[in-house]
Amino acid sequence: MMEVFFVGVGEACDPKHGNTSIHVHASNDVSLLCDCGFSVPHSYFAFFEDPDQLDMVWISHFHGDHFFGMPLLLLRFWEMKRSKPLRIVGQRGVADKVVAAMDLAYPNFRARLCYDVRFEEVESGAAREFSGLSLQFMQTDHSQKNLGLLVDDGKKKLYYSGDGRPTDEVAGLIKNCNLAVHEAFRLDEEIHNHGSITGCLELANDAGIKKLALVHLERNFRQQQAADIDVLLKAHPQLMLPVSGDRISL
Repeated sequence: MMEVFFVGVGEACDPKHGNTSIHVHASNDVSLLCDCGFSVPHSYFAFFEDPDQLDMVWISHFHGDHFFGMPLLLLRFWEMKRSKPLRIVGQRGVADKVVAAMDLAYPNFRARLCYDVRFEEVESGAAREFSGLSLQFMQTDHSQKNLGLLVDDGKKKLYYSGDGRPTDEVAGLIKNCNLAVHEAFRLDEEIHNHGSITGCLELANDAGIKKLALVHLERNFRQQQAADIDVLLKAHPQLMLPVSGDRISL
């Protein structure tokens, strides 16, 4: 069984829902954190107390609400006396970006870490296997290069979009996946380089996605058009609007 835990579900400036991030516990007991923005470490450690339970971190792209939480995550693991290595996976430059953020936040601290940090760089269109998980990566349409991630643990498939509108290549990659966690900034395709609820519904129908979780909604839209969003949720049983702390078992 694969379990998905929503650490946060909001966009960069959302004070109520935190930066979008999910924790995936695969059927082989491997744990993966997808994105780690400003607010993520505090939310993560409020729910997960074992410093060694996390195996891997995925960084979709280098906007602050998706990776600026990494220095605090690494520091807190040190404070909690983590012992096993942590793998950090992302597009080219992920090592340089995370190291630079860590050195800026806590100068000279990396040398004191009591566990290994191992970086893995990947490219769009590639497929890699880490810790028994099959991972595939595909670029989305976003203002900064962003890679969507397909996780296959041999029993279930999960797609995590990061940010950006899905491309035809993304739709082909994620056919018949069990769950897609997708950014949907507004209702319609009105914001360039961002997803939408209508676009996500089209993607789900075209790709045969079994369940679709909408995240990263623009905070004012989420509040002011809550009634319209609720109508869509009721009309589409496969659609869900999670909040921080929600879990899905696949």
